[in-house]
Amino acid sequence: MKVLIVDDTNTDRLLLKMYLSKLGYEVLEADNGQSGIDLFMSHVDELDLILMDVNMPGLNGFDTVKRIRDIQRQHQQEWLPIIFLSASARDDDIEEGILAGGDDYLTKPISQKILAVKMLAMRRIADMRRRLVDTNLVLERLAFVDYLTGVASRRAFDDALDKQMALTQKTAVPFVCGVFDLDNFKRINDTFGHDAGDAVLVSIVDRVKAQLTEEDVIGRLGGEEFGLILTGVDQNDAFQALDTLRKKIMTGLIQYGMEEIKMTASVGGTVFVKGSQLDKVALVKQADRALYEAKNTGRNKVVCC
Repeated sequence: MKVLIVDDTNTDRLLLKMYLSKLGYEVLEADNGQSGIDLFMSHVDELDLILMDVNMPGLNGFDTVKRIRDIQRQHQQEWLPIIFLSASARDDDIEEGILAGGDDYLTKPISQKILAVKMLAMRRIADMRRRLVDTNLVLERLAFVDYLTGVASRRAFDDALDKQMALTQKTAVPFVCGVFDLDNFKRINDTFGHDAGDAVLVSIVDRVKAQLTEEDVIGRLGGEEFGLILTGVDQNDAFQALDTLRKKIMTGLIQYGMEEIKMTASVGGTVFVKGSQLDKVALVKQADRALYEAKNTGRNKVVCC
């Protein structure tokens, strides 16, 4: 656990450091408000707690904490506990400290025993905070990554499409927006079970990913339908690029236990170029219309529009 002490009095700061070091905490020190802000900003991802003296020349503790909380709000940073330290026990000072953004208020001289139990309480809060941050990261990843195949989720694909459209309007580098759907996929689930269907999806995605560049994107739009962003591909090459992926999908059998499963895909695509008036929804709809035409005219084919 890493603690930042901000106190202009050398003896108070050294005593706090000694107490905390004995308790096993790592300590950073600042002797004024601005230095405290600077250390906070350079160690923001490491800090678990700030001990802030109130009465300091220049930027006092209350104003320092207000600035720290403003920085946290501006950068959407996680909450960090702050305890004020002061010789004053006036109700008005304690109220001002909490309103400034503090979480607790201790009066000087600081009792080692009180400091130890306060640090224990803050460690519990810090642990809960870290677990919450870790959980949020997992949830964020789940929102942007398809849990089964590991490719972009629908949300992440939409975001990537927004960025690629803006980039094309800026750089004039075209791209293909493609959609492919595995033909008769329901038959796989009905015949071999959903585990087999999952295995097929993973295998197909691996085949497609192996053909893509680092700038290309594949995302799962839902069920057995996937979206594609093929960068740098113009109208002349769009069909060939998509047909190469279609052929890769149907090449060879997918082994599942004792079963060998063959899959094909129908693919629709459209090219987005600089100056296009299509928005994202219209672009995807156009690729969808091409996909439906491929499915309605025999499947296992590519249609570009």
